[in-house]
Amino acid sequence: MQNTVSLNRPVRPKSSQGKTRWTAIIMFILMVLVSFLMIFPLLWLFGSSVKSISEIFTNPPTWLPHIWQWRNFTELFVNRGFGRVAWNSLLLSSVFTVATLFLCGLGGFAFAKYQFRGKQVLFVFVLASLMIPHEATMVPLFVIYKNFHLIDNLWGVILPDLANAFGIFFMRQYCRSIPDEMMEAARIDGCSEFTLFRKVVLPNLRSAFAALGIILFVKQWNNFMWPVVILRSKENMTLAVALKALEDSNNTPYHLIMAGSVISVLPLLIIVLIFQKQLISGLTEGAVKG
Repeated sequence: MQNTVSLNRPVRPKSSQGKTRWTAIIMFILMVLVSFLMIFPLLWLFGSSVKSISEIFTNPPTWLPHIWQWRNFTELFVNRGFGRVAWNSLLLSSVFTVATLFLCGLGGFAFAKYQFRGKQVLFVFVLASLMIPHEATMVPLFVIYKNFHLIDNLWGVILPDLANAFGIFFMRQYCRSIPDEMMEAARIDGCSEFTLFRKVVLPNLRSAFAALGIILFVKQWNNFMWPVVILRSKENMTLAVALKALEDSNNTPYHLIMAGSVISVLPLLIIVLIFQKQLISGLTEGAVKG
C-alpha cells in the first residue's frame, strides 16, 4: 500500500523545519542576553548593598564582597530609622491603592454605564487633566494643604491623586464590557445602585483591579517629588525621601544608599512576582476590551 499524507497535516519540508529551529535558538539566545542586561543593575545593587564603601569603588570591580557587610542594613534600621520609614511607605501606598481603586472604580462605572447631561464633555476634561504636569500644580496644592494643616502629614501625600484620570479611564474601559442586561436584572431584583456596584460590577472587575492596584502601589511607593515637598520631619518620611536624605556633600555613604535601595526595591519585586499573572491578565484583557 502506498503511504498517503493526510490533507489535515501538511508535512513541512526539512529545510523549513531546520530554519524554524535555528530561528527559535537565535531568539532564545537574544532573550537571554536582553534579560541579563535588564537584571544586571539589580545584581550589582544587591551585591553592593553588602559591601564596604571602599570595595564598591575597587577597580576591577568585584561581583561578591570579600567580607559581607550585613551591618549596612543594621545601620539603617537601628541608627537611621528605616524601620519607621519603611512602615510609612507601606501604610501610605496601601491606603492610597485601596482608596484610589474604590474611587476610580466608581468613576469608571459612572462614565461607562450612566447617561447624564454633559457626560462626554466632563470625560474630556478628566482626560485633559492628564496633560497638566504635576509640577504646575504643586504651588497651589501646597497653599491649599497649608490652610488645611496637612503639611508634614501622610494624608497630604495620599489625597492629591486619589481619583486620578488614568484610573478612571482604565476602569471605564472594563466597565463598558459588563452587559447592561445583567445590571437591569439586578435592579429588577431590588438592588440599589451601590449594591449593584458591589455585588455585580466588582466581581467582574477582579483582573482590572489587580492590574491597576499593582500600578498604583508601585507609583505611590516610588513617589518622590510631592512627598519631598510636603513632608518635613524624619518620623513621616517615606523611603524615597529618606534615601535622598542619606546624601551628604562631603561624605556620601554609598554603601548605605545601596542597602536602602534594596529595601526599597525588594517589596516591589516580590509583589510583581506574586501577582504577575493577574497583572498580565488585566492588561491584556483591557487591550482586547478597550
